[in-house]
Amino acid sequence: MIRHRTWPWTLLSLTMLGAAWVVVTWPFADGPIVQDLFLPGPTDLWGGFVDLAATGYKGRPLLSHIGFSLERVLAGFVTGTVVGTLLGLLMGVQPWFGALLDPFIEFLRPLPQLGYLVLLIVWFGIGETSRIVLLFLAALPVAAVAAQSGVRNVPPQRIQVARSLGASDWQIFRHVIFPSALEEIFTGARLAIGIVYATLIAAEIIAGSTGIGWMILDAGRFLRSDYVFVGIALIGLLGLVLDRLLLAAQQHWIHWAGRQ
Repeated sequence: MIRHRTWPWTLLSLTMLGAAWVVVTWPFADGPIVQDLFLPGPTDLWGGFVDLAATGYKGRPLLSHIGFSLERVLAGFVTGTVVGTLLGLLMGVQPWFGALLDPFIEFLRPLPQLGYLVLLIVWFGIGETSRIVLLFLAALPVAAVAAQSGVRNVPPQRIQVARSLGASDWQIFRHVIFPSALEEIFTGARLAIGIVYATLIAAEIIAGSTGIGWMILDAGRFLRSDYVFVGIALIGLLGLVLDRLLLAAQQHWIHWAGRQ
């Protein structure tokens, strides 16, 4: 198979996007095509970032807001993904367990997180617990479905060969089923981190006063578009970093993927 270099196309798309951004926000004699209220220009965005980095937002340093958001995201993502993966593995290995939990997982998976946000506030209050639980519930069904699918897609020939060699059920799970399902488990984790990030703002509007999501919401009330776009860019970059870390771990631990 001939491998083509794709990075020039990525660079081209980013260059075109940057050029279009500069053009529509350029201060022409008649004013910019798009007002800075709706889309701040590169210099305005950089100025907003420098201002936030120097003075913080609402009495807290920018790094503090980033830290609060990362703490919530990681707590919800790690717990939701671990629990969801364990449930998904059990659902895939034990059909009766899958039949027991499948209706609840399938009901929860397409349900918008804002749909049960008020209920979580009633149950857990307006503190950190309700926020973490919201992010936990966002990650759990995605991880569970991915792990269950990974188990069900294990080639039966591998299991038959292991049984013919005298392997026990636990040995088959440990050395055949689980390694074979790892690729889909990691794919589910990458999908889950994206959904958790999408839920971050919803989690931080629960009577919050910290976090990048809350900063975006609060800055929007005061029409500080530069702060809003800085917050969006930070969330996107942090999410990209976490996704790249998961991808690197996947390539390191599942280096045989696609070769078997």
